[in-house]
Amino acid sequence: MKFKNVLSGLHLAVLLSVAALIVFFSYLLLRSYHVRFDLSEGRVFSLSPASLQVIEALRGEPVRIIGFFREDHPLKRKLEDLADEYAYRNPNLTYEFHDPDRMPAKAKQYEVEDYETVVVEAKGKRLKTRTVSEQALTALLAKLNRDVAKKVVFATGYGGPDPNDNKGPAGYGLLKSWLVNEHHEVHETVLLRDGVSPDQADVLVIGGSHVDLLPEELNVVRQYLKLGGRVLIMMDPVDSKEGKNLEDFLADHGVELGENVVVDKLSKLFGADYLIPLVTEYGPHRMTEGFELASFFPIARTVRIVKDAPSEFETSELARTGAGSWAETDLAQLKEGTAEFDESKDQPGPLPIAVAVSNPKLGWRLVVFGDSDFATNAYLHLSGNRDFILNAFAWLAGDDDLVAVRPRERKATPLFLREVDQQFLFLVPVLGVPILFLSAGTVVYFWRRRYH
Repeated sequence: MKFKNVLSGLHLAVLLSVAALIVFFSYLLLRSYHVRFDLSEGRVFSLSPASLQVIEALRGEPVRIIGFFREDHPLKRKLEDLADEYAYRNPNLTYEFHDPDRMPAKAKQYEVEDYETVVVEAKGKRLKTRTVSEQALTALLAKLNRDVAKKVVFATGYGGPDPNDNKGPAGYGLLKSWLVNEHHEVHETVLLRDGVSPDQADVLVIGGSHVDLLPEELNVVRQYLKLGGRVLIMMDPVDSKEGKNLEDFLADHGVELGENVVVDKLSKLFGADYLIPLVTEYGPHRMTEGFELASFFPIARTVRIVKDAPSEFETSELARTGAGSWAETDLAQLKEGTAEFDESKDQPGPLPIAVAVSNPKLGWRLVVFGDSDFATNAYLHLSGNRDFILNAFAWLAGDDDLVAVRPRERKATPLFLREVDQQFLFLVPVLGVPILFLSAGTVVYFWRRRYH
């Protein structure tokens, strides 16, 4: 009998040892190979494909994320979760945190003057942000991976918004500030005097011209495009001062400017004027991928792709107004404030007011907006205006990985229960399980009293 007990004990010891070894080696294996699964709807806990692309581009490069947060700040945990996800994708990425109050020397070393500042280092360069989001971190990583700053050049001399005016409502000063923040160099040019070439400008901007461009000026732009240039044109609705030179130039490049003004009376529901159409519908394109914010375009005209655009052009309508809008062609009536939709001559919505055209063979890209005011100081902050125009600059400059990465929203999924399901969930978990444990405990108690 003793021999059987010893044998049984030895057998149990062997089984426990084997189980312990399996657990130990499984632990070693899982320490070396990490696998994560995101089963949430919309994969809200995973990095976007654009972020993964940027991380992959930096593979092999040491990357550091340094967060300067007070210990109890809620954003510290958010940044830690984000940085952990980035580090999981790139083994060379490390992150650390410092409290500026407890470690002022560190804050001085990294030139940090504000709480909740994130510093990112890579390729011998350093950038900072105070925004804790996947979009902000990926944008910084993409900038650090870029060797040189892209040059944005504004064509001046046409009475349009001034890129150096950051106080007046009609200036492009805030836009310029954001471009500099996005690691761009911003310059100005007079086309007939200075000209423009791909070496001088990665993106040429013609915005809000009050006069028609001369044929000689457009020839400069045409030659720039032939050499693979990138052009952003923002044109307000037609008035008596404009001619046809720019319209003919754009028609040659697959774009049709409408001689109209977009009216959207539904905009009043959002507190806007009926001449500020609301845009919530975006066409398929890299710069509008995942873009869900509304945009506002004060006093806009339609912009379409011409029907007979050359087959080598790649075209896309970027933004369309709502179904309740129309393109008003009677501008005199519009100025009197008595415009009404006329089926015989007005075009009903949805209406395109922004397009993108490119020629992959020659390498040029062109984006045309039917409004220039949406990017001015007065309207840049409205909803998605800023992100939309910055996405356009990123795509034109060839920085597709800098197109804003929209954080995925965690959506609530309501659970609707029938009455019988509600009764089941009440009776079983709320009443049934406690009663079952109470009954089992009572039986065990009296069984022990009887036999022990």
